[in-house]
Amino acid sequence: MASRDDIERVRDATDLVALIGEHVPLQPRGREHVGLCPFHEDRRPSFAVVTHKAAAFYKCHACGAAGDCFRFVQEHLGKDFGEALRFLAERAGIELQNSGHDGEADQRAARKTWLRKAMHAANTHFQANLQDAELGDAARAAIAARGISADMVDRFSLGAAGPGWSTLRDAVESDDMPNKVLVAAGLLKQREDGHTWDTFRNRLMFPIMDETGQPIAFGGRILDADDTPKYLNSAEHDLFHKSRTLFGLHLARKAIMQSGQAIITEGYTDVIACHQAGIENVVGTLGTALTTDHTRHLARLCDVVTLLFDGDEAGRRAAERAIPLMLEHAIDVRICVLPRGADPDDLLHAENGPARFTEAVNAAVDGFEYLLDRLAADVAEADSLSGRQRVLEAFFRTISARGIDRLPRLRRAMVIGRLAELAGVAPAVIADMLDRSGPAVTEQPEAGASLLPEPGADEGATRALRRAEMDLLAIAIFTQRPDCAPTPADCEAMADPIASRIAAAVERLAREETDITVQRLMSTLDAADDRTCASDLYFDGERLVETFGGSIDAAVEHCRTTLNRCRKELDSRRRMTDWKATAASDPQEAAAMIDHLRGMGPRAAAMPRAASS
Repeated sequence: MASRDDIERVRDATDLVALIGEHVPLQPRGREHVGLCPFHEDRRPSFAVVTHKAAAFYKCHACGAAGDCFRFVQEHLGKDFGEALRFLAERAGIELQNSGHDGEADQRAARKTWLRKAMHAANTHFQANLQDAELGDAARAAIAARGISADMVDRFSLGAAGPGWSTLRDAVESDDMPNKVLVAAGLLKQREDGHTWDTFRNRLMFPIMDETGQPIAFGGRILDADDTPKYLNSAEHDLFHKSRTLFGLHLARKAIMQSGQAIITEGYTDVIACHQAGIENVVGTLGTALTTDHTRHLARLCDVVTLLFDGDEAGRRAAERAIPLMLEHAIDVRICVLPRGADPDDLLHAENGPARFTEAVNAAVDGFEYLLDRLAADVAEADSLSGRQRVLEAFFRTISARGIDRLPRLRRAMVIGRLAELAGVAPAVIADMLDRSGPAVTEQPEAGASLLPEPGADEGATRALRRAEMDLLAIAIFTQRPDCAPTPADCEAMADPIASRIAAAVERLAREETDITVQRLMSTLDAADDRTCASDLYFDGERLVETFGGSIDAAVEHCRTTLNRCRKELDSRRRMTDWKATAASDPQEAAAMIDHLRGMGPRAAAMPRAASS
């Protein structure tokens, strides 16, 4: 694991404007750079990159996305933190020191570097073959037969593998690209005696790219009908895992985010045909069903995944497999069965193909609804009461095993209602059958939900307290001064849970650092709501300091005074509420309340008014 020094060196060496500008067109505006947000469909520039006052973070004022350079690479390119660190280190030309002295990790990083070099060399070779008058003739004919345009050939970097047993090996192998690296990359096969030969021969080559558009594997389609198999994919290695990779994602990412939907198909040519037809939110699996890793990745980009199939039975099996994915991730899975068993490539090249394709996708059915419709058809076909019972019980076992007990309560109730209609029994009977197979559904408080007791608490005073807490944090975040940071006592007293988490992070940075930088704060906040709030507070702090003529000390004093007043007032209101509840039946409590009011003097009459921050 990289050291903290490594992380800070990479962060300091990363020009956030340049990094984000590689993916989002940015324009300078005042002390910021602005552009269209890459995390939602943004028609008016709402995305800002802030780099003044030693700050370096991005913030969308519409959807709330916020973070530092590492977070941008994680969220936009779909990498984990370790991958983001290595990506940015390579980009900045920094060699990570790896303070953990993890020899295995060092070897793994070195292997990945060699594998990337091999993939780039092979991709360059295959593309050159496609342009060669002799080597690329059959591949160009296949491309023309499939109706693939020259633009798509360039966009997807298509190539050709020569027919010889050592065409690639002879062209690429050198002192800088050893034979053993090409074998490890799956580009060469090797016998026990050490003899090697090309893995891909006489094939139309489809490079498989990672999220950044770098080749990590290849798929090859036969050019001679007598060859087998029809499609051949690279073997998995350190860079390439089929269950985590989606063909065309580097080209489809923006369209997926803008549409809020990813369309999943099978086959390279199906993906290319969709992009050629202008339907660019389409990616392909690589010989696997949609996996948990696929879904986790797509859930960062969109809310809906539509699976394309050319038959009802395939769609049914896919819907059953998709149930756990829908439960585990905040994403809806829809099933689209194309008309008359056509695949996307055939349909799009037919008359009115793009319109018919879009119509089919728009008619896609929710995964659960699809299963229930299939179940209704099976029940209707059952020729006896016992037959219907067997069909229903088999279905109950299937969805129970796949985790229906984890469904949100409302959706679970809707599914149970549909099942009850099909079975002709009361919903309670269905619920009981499903509950026997797993624990009852329990609901957790929503993230960021208030921990303040609502009954008896004055809403105005509560709002004022929360605002005062946030104002104090805003000053600390904007000024980046440790002496303005909240104290441990402040953190413990915070009533708002989001404020409490941010305050704890700021206080910890103030203890550990000579200054508090926004990018460091962003990297310590895991929850998106916390990062959104912290980035908002930066701008609030800027406005607060300006309100006090640029005097930070005056702004801090005002915020602390206001916060203390709000806490005392809310405490008094709660005590009053408790007294009122018992005063009617307890004369001593009533007398104590009267004495307290007398002691407060004229201020008691002002109690009902909402506190102002």
